[in-house]
Amino acid sequence: MPRVLFIGDINVDVMMGGMQSLPIVDREVTCKTFDVVMGASTVICACAYRCLGGQVAFAGLAGNDDYGDFMLRGLREFGIDTGLVKRTSEVRTGVTVNLIYENTRTQVTYAGTIAAFEGPDLDASVFRGFGHIHCAGVYLQTRFKPRITALLKLARSLGVSTSLDPQWDATENWQYMDEWLPLLTYLFVNQDEAISIAKASSIEQACKWLAARTHCPLIKTGKDGALVWTGNAAQSVPTRQVEVVDTTGAGDSFDAGFLFATLEKKMDLLAAVQFANAVAARSCTFVGGVNARSTYEDIVRFLHP
Repeated sequence: MPRVLFIGDINVDVMMGGMQSLPIVDREVTCKTFDVVMGASTVICACAYRCLGGQVAFAGLAGNDDYGDFMLRGLREFGIDTGLVKRTSEVRTGVTVNLIYENTRTQVTYAGTIAAFEGPDLDASVFRGFGHIHCAGVYLQTRFKPRITALLKLARSLGVSTSLDPQWDATENWQYMDEWLPLLTYLFVNQDEAISIAKASSIEQACKWLAARTHCPLIKTGKDGALVWTGNAAQSVPTRQVEVVDTTGAGDSFDAGFLFATLEKKMDLLAAVQFANAVAARSCTFVGGVNARSTYEDIVRFLHP
């Protein structure tokens, strides 16, 4: 069973659920629920992968504050090795406020430790201990982002597979993406990200463009499932429809599901995507990104009720 190293963002999610309306300038809007939970794309993915049954370690940066303690304690409770997580007093642990209105989610993020993370200790001696390396949320990781190309090259030289979920680039310049694409084993993007990266007019064109430049692009299409490139055409893999409670972390859960199905269960592409769709869909029936705690057996039952 290969160990997987998750590298990336650490932040708490403040969940404001059941909002009366979308935010309105200079107006107070009430909500029905409030909670502080573990957040961050990479953290959610790591927790989901661990719950499915994988062996997980995490590398990132947390503040020397209560939220940093909260995140480190939570990771350890999931059974995740946090030996590569550093602490700092220079900035506070990142915070994302999630404003949930019906089936939509608006996010406001204080980057804090996310932007300050550099990953200085990530080298060959570390990478040799893992079978796969996953990075996520890199466009907020302004100090770490310039190092990713070198780390991907290092992983390839060591025979370690890699994956990336870049999340949205607010500039839409997608800096370094042309360097990363040929080095990746798997690329996870959503529909809007794929179209923006490829400068395409349709999701199918984006899938074709990405497939010509990276080994295995996986495009998440929300309630429609996912789009993959097979042979010489884009193929849609539908998902089971559920009553959505909260979409926080659904894309990260998809990533975890696909990686587990591929690395641990050796499923073929379409079966792995179907499994990933199920992990993402089940996560949407819980509030917060890590509360589904889906096991492999949960997903098998979800797929075959």
